Amino acid sequence: MKKLISSLIFAALLLGNSTSYAQSYLMHTVQTGDTYASIAKEHNTSVDTIRSLNTPSEYDLYSGSLIKIKPVKDQKAISIKVDSKVVSTDQYPYIENSRTFVPIRFIAESLGANVSWDQSSQEAILEYEDKIIRLPIYSSTATINGSSVALDAPVNIYNARTFVPVRFIAETFDCSVDWNGYDYVVDIQTENYSNKNIVDDNVPSYSSEDLYWLSRLVHAESQGESYEGKLAVANVIVNRKNSDLFPASIKGVIFDNNYGIQYTPVANGRIYNTPSNDSIQAAKQALEGHNNISTCLYFLNPRKSTNNWIVWNRFYFKTIQNHDFYL
Repeated sequence: MKKLISSLIFAALLLGNSTSYAQSYLMHTVQTGDTYASIAKEHNTSVDTIRSLNTPSEYDLYSGSLIKIKPVKDQKAISIKVDSKVVSTDQYPYIENSRTFVPIRFIAESLGANVSWDQSSQEAILEYEDKIIRLPIYSSTATINGSSVALDAPVNIYNARTFVPVRFIAETFDCSVDWNGYDYVVDIQTENYSNKNIVDDNVPSYSSEDLYWLSRLVHAESQGESYEGKLAVANVIVNRKNSDLFPASIKGVIFDNNYGIQYTPVANGRIYNTPSNDSIQAAKQALEGHNNISTCLYFLNPRKSTNNWIVWNRFYFKTIQNHDFYL
């Protein structure tokens, strides 16, 4: 069956225009040995829920096939922006392993890349300037100019379209990618657009109180960690300040206790410290808009945390040294 689907892929990439009105889903690529019970356990759901989302023809599990796990939070559909403009796709993106996948034709047209299909190797090929990405169907490994790169989930076929990880593609083509976990928007900015929108402003957009508390929280939470880790912790606080879900000030976020004290250093008094130069610099950079953690609103040290609410309810984004970050 895969050979039949694969033989139609290239036409589907370029010619398909049917519109799907389903919402975006969290998806799972079936692996050898998977059962409905094992998949349900892995994703903290039930077999009945998974079966209710998938058509009867999908009840039999085939290695490499995609199945729906659940709609994204609040039944939202994932949307895409390129250089601040919403771009329509003929199929909704989906999420797998905390990565957003989009139709390859969309990403090619939006970023000005050429797309082709190698029938002999069953690979989609994207070409942009001096870079060539080869994306074998059903594989979790891509190549960039001949060098292998691991993907967090495989390239796959969904609703007769080839879907690829948008962040991997965009960043390979030197674009910046941001994820709005509240509105479910993938925001891509091309290099030329980003350069046009650089603001040179010598006036700080934050107060001395913001820097005072943020640098102390960074130092208490990430003392001894890399600068990247310190900057990520700082950006989680800034992201919360900018979110409607949390207090609207840095100090308010740090001392927020609406659902219990949010940060251990506030509870044990380590917030009242003398921050290192690196902690101060990381706080400054985060307050000035240097973001290395996208729209993450949560972090935890999995070796110390005793509360699994974040793990069960938020999307994992990445790990930096001792901390896991979640959207």
